[in-house]
Amino acid sequence: MAISISTKNADTWKMRIQIPGLAGDTYMCQQGGNVWVSASADHQTICQQVLGYPAHTDSQESYLRWDNVQSTDLIELLFQLDNV
Repeated sequence: MAISISTKNADTWKMRIQIPGLAGDTYMCQQGGNVWVSASADHQTICQQVLGYPAHTDSQESYLRWDNVQSTDLIELLFQLDNV
């Protein structure tokens, strides 16, 4: 199943990941030298398997958020999302 990664022109620091057949999405964001991941719906389970327990909910209550994500974890997360 192919994943779709997109950004908005105004928010190039934030990448949205969507997967056909799964509800919700995952966001990978870089701000101030730190990377955080936010996920909703079906994506939360995949993110929890790779990143562990989330730091907190995001500004939108339906999203869980993981702060200070390491590059190796991002690569593993992309691999897992691509192999759903």
